[in-house]
Amino acid sequence: MSARELHAILPLLVLSAGIVVLLLQVSFRRSHLAAAATTLITLVASIYACFQVAAALPPGGGSVAVTGLLLVDHTALFFCLLLLLAAIAVAVLGFNYLKLRCNPQSTTDNYPEEFYILLLLVMLGATTLVFANHFASFFLALELMSLALYPMLGFSVSGDLSPKGEQSNSLEASIKYLLLSALSTALGLFGIALIYGASGALDFGGIAAAVAQLPQGPSLMLAGLALLLIAVAFKLSLVPFHIWTPDVYQGAPTPVTALIATVGKGAVVALLLRFFAHTDLFSIPALTSLLAIAALASMLVGNLLALMQNNIKRLLAYSSIAHIGYLIVAFLIGSSAFGSEAVIYYLVAYVITTLGAFAVVGLIADSALRPAPGGTGPISDAASDTLKDPVHDPFQREFYRGLLWRSPWLACCLAAMLLSLAGIPLTIGFIGKFYIFAAGVQGQLWLLLAAVIIGSALGLFYYLRLLLTMVQRESEATATFGSGVQIAISGHLLLFSLTAALLLFGVFPQILINWINAL
Repeated sequence: MSARELHAILPLLVLSAGIVVLLLQVSFRRSHLAAAATTLITLVASIYACFQVAAALPPGGGSVAVTGLLLVDHTALFFCLLLLLAAIAVAVLGFNYLKLRCNPQSTTDNYPEEFYILLLLVMLGATTLVFANHFASFFLALELMSLALYPMLGFSVSGDLSPKGEQSNSLEASIKYLLLSALSTALGLFGIALIYGASGALDFGGIAAAVAQLPQGPSLMLAGLALLLIAVAFKLSLVPFHIWTPDVYQGAPTPVTALIATVGKGAVVALLLRFFAHTDLFSIPALTSLLAIAALASMLVGNLLALMQNNIKRLLAYSSIAHIGYLIVAFLIGSSAFGSEAVIYYLVAYVITTLGAFAVVGLIADSALRPAPGGTGPISDAASDTLKDPVHDPFQREFYRGLLWRSPWLACCLAAMLLSLAGIPLTIGFIGKFYIFAAGVQGQLWLLLAAVIIGSALGLFYYLRLLLTMVQRESEATATFGSGVQIAISGHLLLFSLTAALLLFGVFPQILINWINAL
């Protein structure tokens, strides 16, 4: 490997070095704060490395091929930068989450440092997936990311201060994701084997040559591509491969839910965009039809099921299914420059708003674990993410009903995220939704556009219903639990950054558009 190739994968090398340093650090000295600091330093250094590599790339859309397995270009570096920024937000949320659930004076092996090692491993897999140009690197990166996510989904079990219900739900989410992910991996491997059997190649360039000679009608190559697409649809939670999503989102620790909803899906979208563009799969009607059907079902089923949810994490889970369906509408015309621009912009909007929504939910849940006034233990062992106010579950009433009057800052941040998800003007979500409409019109995808309109109307209803819940007054909650929700300074800074980005790119979208067009 030449010095130029080594420099091209500098972000991956920095992440790998950070993992080794963190492992050595933890083996010599256990410290939650030190582990979090090392993780943040590693992520920031990787971001700096992305800029260094981008500056060294040839101008005019140049790229560097690394051993035939990876391809580093400006678009991949942009996705890498987006995922690393999302990981910083997850690390901040994870620190606040673990600080309240792991007792540093415990005599048991109750240390949260492993969370940060797993987080860096997920990021190493996700960034490698973004650069993948060969099925070997694709599969290894996808499995590295998945294998690190399994224990992270069940991480609540390791906290001796975690409520028992939280621990059991977390373990259930981890097992469900493990079993269903193994099934999708088997389908994906079988699909790769069929593609190799039909083309005799595993690199995207060799597959592109085989696709160009693909005969009309069913073939071994088409069957392999369809199986591979099913495996990818599982990772993206497209209907009908979405069954794991609500249970996993609800049971997993909230920072891990944010991670899998943003970094996990963002990396797969980046890989799918590169694979389809390099192999010209947009020209195969069978594959685009499968994606169109999945997008149509995801938009309608995701929004309809979200209407029936009383749990806010399940609501956001079904909402994310619908939003990936919207993104696929732009993806279907991804062979054009405008289609790629629309996909990238909508993905940025989705990552910012989803991170912000889960950040508010996670910080409220963390506040719920603080001792009640005059008490010594957590307020409740229940989850703090129920929308309605059932007779037997008064917990939500104290933490979502009337949130605007008890914590205006948190309520305004959550409101901004929900309005962005709904596509209301002056938010980044509105510009992203506009891109989806424009892409649908350009591609003459009229049926999908009708589904976008219907889904957006349904989404507006349940987002506004949650906003109405927050503005309702509840004097009993204030009298019992005080007048505010306590969150850490780092939580405030994170919410401020995400809300500022949401409004900045919503009011001045040309800033982000210029960055995307420069790729």
